[in-house]
Amino acid sequence: MEELYHFTITGGISASTYILVFIVGIVSAVLACYLPVLAMFASYVQKGAAGERRKAIRIAVSFILGMVVTSVLFGLIIALLGHQFLPAVEKYHLLIWVPPLFDIIAGLQLLGVISFAMPAFQKLNRPQHPQNHLAAFKLGVPYGLVISPCAIPIFFALISYIALQGSPLHGALLMTTYSLGKGVILLAVAVFSISILSKLARWGGPVRKVAGYLSIAIGIVFLVIGFMKI
Repeated sequence: MEELYHFTITGGISASTYILVFIVGIVSAVLACYLPVLAMFASYVQKGAAGERRKAIRIAVSFILGMVVTSVLFGLIIALLGHQFLPAVEKYHLLIWVPPLFDIIAGLQLLGVISFAMPAFQKLNRPQHPQNHLAAFKLGVPYGLVISPCAIPIFFALISYIALQGSPLHGALLMTTYSLGKGVILLAVAVFSISILSKLARWGGPVRKVAGYLSIAIGIVFLVIGFMKI
């Protein structure tokens, strides 16, 4: 992630930057840590849509719009205030040890060694009845800042980049692009939620274990490489 971070900085803000951030958003939503979240989101949409695909899409779009609102505000704040924290990022080498640390934490969570849950995830698991567009929008607002441990290294690099650029407009647009990338996966889940639920139930366990060990291994490797550079 450090290499990705420096690549985007040296490349400046361009169309390719937005394409990269959009792809990063998609990747963040298909990581193994997100499997339980995708399953809960699929269940949430299905309960509200009652089997109607068009209604499922409308609920998902409302949810994504809620995420976008939060992303716009967060991007503005990071662009305006984040530059003040960049000296600490460089001084304490946060880009070297923080992302790998979260990789290890994510792996431990996937293996069941540790367990924690975000409030927004709990709301997805216990949806209000009946679901409507406004309820989905309200739920999407806090979800705009809820990320799984697997995605934290990516998110950390993105907000560091926004802080360094210092442009409120680009900060808002980049965070919106990131949310829309995740939104593509959520929309796909809403459309194909029934088949996705069955597949997640069948393959979720093995995938989580493999991803857990892989995440820990990657975290350790990058920690070692990072500290060798200091």
